[in-house]
Amino acid sequence: MAITVLLPLLLLLAMILLMLTYTSTSTMVNDSIRFQLQEINDRAQSRLDSYLSGLDNLLSTTAENPKLASILLQDDRAAAKQQLQNTLHNSYGEYLDLLILTRQNQYWTNMNSPLYLLEHSLQSLITNTPYYNKWSSIELDPSPSPLIAVIQRYPVLSSQSGQVLGSLFGGLILNDNLTLLSLLGNGINNTNLQLVLQDKPIGPALINNETPPSVFNQALSSKQRYGQIKSYYFNHQPLLINGEPSELSLLLISDHKAFQQLQKTNFYHLLLALVLVLITLLVVLLYRVKVFTRN
Repeated sequence: MAITVLLPLLLLLAMILLMLTYTSTSTMVNDSIRFQLQEINDRAQSRLDSYLSGLDNLLSTTAENPKLASILLQDDRAAAKQQLQNTLHNSYGEYLDLLILTRQNQYWTNMNSPLYLLEHSLQSLITNTPYYNKWSSIELDPSPSPLIAVIQRYPVLSSQSGQVLGSLFGGLILNDNLTLLSLLGNGINNTNLQLVLQDKPIGPALINNETPPSVFNQALSSKQRYGQIKSYYFNHQPLLINGEPSELSLLLISDHKAFQQLQKTNFYHLLLALVLVLITLLVVLLYRVKVFTRN
């Protein structure tokens, strides 16, 4: 009679064990995937810090060069262009999409990439970048579509009077090439990257595996920092610029391998739990048969 009561109880406990195994395994693997995505995000942030720091050092060194102030005072445009060209040839200079020199708050000369038609937007860029030595995101409006730029402004000071003679603007365009994303995602093979500004994707995504566009759209519309969409996991966090969270953010989307990892681990742990349950039931049944044969 005790065994008759014990058997259903063991079956109930077995079901509870299987449910707990599934839940705990899913939580463990989800935490592991979340940690992996967070680690990739942290690595991308570190690379962005190093990237902007390199640009900052290059541009500030150019602006503080006494030759540049002398060139502005002498109104020598040819020498100014040569000075800016030298900046582009230095380390990190190849990443600069915008390099503009102003005099008396007016556009004076520039070495912008020929890919960008910005002549009619230069004055708005100058007036919309109010801070010195601080990275700012600026929206430019050339034809055929708006461009998003990350710009910093540097004062050009006279070595004699200390007065501001002009400004050097330097920065990069975010939404027409993969230069920045390629740098942030260097060495990452199992995760897609997308730059996002104010919850809208800017520029093409860095695709390391086939992912339906609907997954990107759902991840952006979810307003969550971490989650799962079908068999994909995503992480969406703001990037730090000037040491503070900015409007620019990075969306990471994993491939199928993360979900397959969850399925395999769940199957393995459930199989172990099931074997344990079957062994326990077998022991109980053998004991019951033994008791029955004695009687």
